[in-house]
Amino acid sequence: MSRILIAGSLLGLAALSAPLAAADKLVSYLPTWKDAGAIKLAGERLPQLTHGILSFIEVNEAGEAFLAPATKAGAALWQAELAKAKKANPEFVCLWAIGGWTGSKNIAKTARSEAGRAKLIKSSIAIMRDSQCSGLDLDWEHPVTGGDYAADASAADLQNWVSLLREFRVALDAAGKADKKRYELSAAVPALNGGWVLQGYDLKAALPSLDFVNLMAYDYAGGWSKTSTLQAALHPVPGDPDGQVLAISKAVEYYRAQGAKPEQLVLGVPFYGRALGNVAPGPRGDGLAQPMSGPGLKDAGGDGTFAFAELGKYLGKDGWQLHRSKEAGNAPYLYHAGRKELLTYDDAESLAEKVKFVKAQKLGGLMIWEITQDDAKHTLFDALKGTKK
Repeated sequence: MSRILIAGSLLGLAALSAPLAAADKLVSYLPTWKDAGAIKLAGERLPQLTHGILSFIEVNEAGEAFLAPATKAGAALWQAELAKAKKANPEFVCLWAIGGWTGSKNIAKTARSEAGRAKLIKSSIAIMRDSQCSGLDLDWEHPVTGGDYAADASAADLQNWVSLLREFRVALDAAGKADKKRYELSAAVPALNGGWVLQGYDLKAALPSLDFVNLMAYDYAGGWSKTSTLQAALHPVPGDPDGQVLAISKAVEYYRAQGAKPEQLVLGVPFYGRALGNVAPGPRGDGLAQPMSGPGLKDAGGDGTFAFAELGKYLGKDGWQLHRSKEAGNAPYLYHAGRKELLTYDDAESLAEKVKFVKAQKLGGLMIWEITQDDAKHTLFDALKGTKK
């Protein structure tokens, strides 16, 4: 295969993936900060999901769950699409996510006491009910290591995360009994093979409380990295010193060793990519597994992230060469020797490999972060569904 392909040649690959089984979950987070046009376009595929997770409930200083004004406005935009999805697919489930990277403020402090946890749980369930959703997803990023709020973190978070999930489970079951419904509980957790961040997660203790786990199997690479690698590698990237930790297949082995049932694990896939900066070309001239520093695409004015819908700005353009790592799961990446930048992302071919992996491992399904970042033709979504429309 040529190392340089035009974008159009990739679109026909969406049909390569065999469809997920009917019982498999297909989940997407639903960002409330997107505009009406993006939400309406994503709504075209919403009925094909099993779960849509509105994002994010936040926590105030008093320990109460709340929706920021902008979040309320965005959720209102999703409501029409959610209603259509439920009408077309009566099995469709709406959940609310709590936290996220910037929204995890005050969770650690609130979870330190039983009274604080009770307040958070009660107010979160109230938002869930008001939205006519049927579950909650705890996306605390991150217990013990702290994420964006390291000053609030402590070793006690390890047990507090478990306690919060256990108490959510009890409260959701009670609410479901009262409402004659079944309310689900999930958690978003990094998909790593052990390592520093996972020291904050007592998986063995928490797993019995969870219907499923959304494995955040992305952000393996970014401007913080010292070695250029793939941001969502299915298998270890050859030459990456952290490859045994930053690989989906190794992470799944780790989770199963912690007692996770395969059907509990829902594999996350990114509908966005990351640009890496100051990447040495290396002996192969492709930039992979080489020294690097900082994000790429600084001239685009962001932090190096780009939606799959924006890939056409680079794919097939002068200077950008397309490569694939067969060893890491047929994963694509673009390298520009002149700019010394590497773009890492998923496409229809690499997603087909991930669908095969989910089936072979008998995992619970797939999760998308997030559906609005796909292109107008729904290329990535249809690759997961094994359809071309």
